[in-house]
Amino acid sequence: MPDGVSEILRFVEGWGRRTYPVRWSLRDTITYAVATGADAHNGRALVWESAPGFGTLATYATRFAHDALADFAAGTQNAGLMSFARANRVRVHRPLPAECGDAVASAALGVAERSAGRLVLRLDVETSGPAGPIANSSLDVHFRLPGAQGGRRPPSAARDGSEDAGWTVEARERVRPYQAAIFRTLLGLTADGRTQDAMHIDPAGSRRLGLAAPALPGEVTLGLVARLARQNSARLGVGELRGAAVSYLRPVSDDDRLVIGFAPAGGGSVRTRAVNGDGRVALHGELHFHPVDDHTGDDHTDSDRREAS
Repeated sequence: MPDGVSEILRFVEGWGRRTYPVRWSLRDTITYAVATGADAHNGRALVWESAPGFGTLATYATRFAHDALADFAAGTQNAGLMSFARANRVRVHRPLPAECGDAVASAALGVAERSAGRLVLRLDVETSGPAGPIANSSLDVHFRLPGAQGGRRPPSAARDGSEDAGWTVEARERVRPYQAAIFRTLLGLTADGRTQDAMHIDPAGSRRLGLAAPALPGEVTLGLVARLARQNSARLGVGELRGAAVSYLRPVSDDDRLVIGFAPAGGGSVRTRAVNGDGRVALHGELHFHPVDDHTGDDHTDSDRREAS
């Protein structure tokens, strides 16, 4: 067994169940919305606290794993194995408040898959407050082992033709370099200096990994997709976003042009796919919504559309 793998497995075994205080402010939630590309024209109800229907994107709940991810990265980055986030799942139990000062995240780390070519770790995070559960999230991180002939991609819906089906909504989005910069600096992705993150912050390091430019963090790509789904919720016939389950297949650069498709899949779910500027599928999966007539429904979309018109 390669020494790096042994080191990582020892780290997982010693993880136990860790708890972290979780706090966020109005500045944090608005900053996150700006990082996903929201502005006063396409998402005023996400960036102006006095706007009708002001709220927080449900995918902000991925941020509750931040401290656990920092510990995870600090404990695995020196093992000498290339790693990348491959799948992300998040669910909110109730609409996220714009700010909170007394939540707690409980994080468990385990081995989700182990084979000759790769090792997959899963970080599960449950976040609760005084009033009860707030959100759950789960992140799969793949480690490519020495001698592996490239990672096996997760099953793609393209194999059964559904990925090529027509999209009810198709949106085009230009990624701006400032989005990744805002996410990194103001939300603390690398603020404590513990995490060596060449893929996302170092142009030379990202080129050594085969990328033309630093990659947009997956959380930002997911947030961007969630924002566009929210903006088009009336056309999709859904209410407020309550969760997501996506796979990251290819990088999105910090100066990319995306084409994002959405199609209702029944039961409050919407299939989604984001294609990057190279014409490759960068993200695919499902978003999960409350029914449109739910009390958490989509009153926000009307105000956002008025601002965009």
